[in-house]
Amino acid sequence: MVIRVRAQSLWKPLLRAVSDLLILAGTVGVLVWAWGMFEPALYQHVQKNRFEQESAAYRTEAPGLPVAGPARPGPVPKRRVLKTQPVPARLFERDPLLLGELGVPRLEWNVMIREGMDDATLRKAAGHVPATAFPGEFGNFVVLGHRDTLFRPLRGLEQGDRVLVRTWDGNFDYSIDSIQVVPPEQVTLVGGPADRSITLVTCFPFDFIGPAPRRFVARGHLLEEASGP
Repeated sequence: MVIRVRAQSLWKPLLRAVSDLLILAGTVGVLVWAWGMFEPALYQHVQKNRFEQESAAYRTEAPGLPVAGPARPGPVPKRRVLKTQPVPARLFERDPLLLGELGVPRLEWNVMIREGMDDATLRKAAGHVPATAFPGEFGNFVVLGHRDTLFRPLRGLEQGDRVLVRTWDGNFDYSIDSIQVVPPEQVTLVGGPADRSITLVTCFPFDFIGPAPRRFVARGHLLEEASGP
């Protein structure tokens, strides 16, 4: 007796399995994409609310604080020590690495700043380069961000724009002096010892697909209208 096995009966389960795997892969991809869009928005919303609440309570408990930032060159103010640590597991708590908020009033844009320049930081916030000065200090306060997410509005930045930085230690008002597009190796993060400057860095072009080949660099100086916390 000859037993014949139809090829069609073997292909059906295989095709069904491949189809199920493709559907599963597509579902996982959509979920990853959705989380990538949701996580930064959640972080920005939660940390902004925490910053507003806690900084308001700080102002109430400590009225009459002096103007932030020295009036003339002098010794660098003592900075707070921030230790690198993982993002808090509980998303609705205040991030211990949160520095404050940066915004450009003309663009009606603001973003929360976090200490660090790692992927976990830049995925959800603007990142302060640890080796550079803090807002109001003598030196260069450098902030990085992704061109296709949080720093995308910088495509409309112009010379003379005001950049407002709010921190736990005070509010600082900068003015943009220059905007350049340079190769990555020409980005300078060091400022003069007597300068109190800000540098915003992101990739360029803003609409480039894939790793962008150049860097968008905006530099500015601190104005004297800085206010206390």
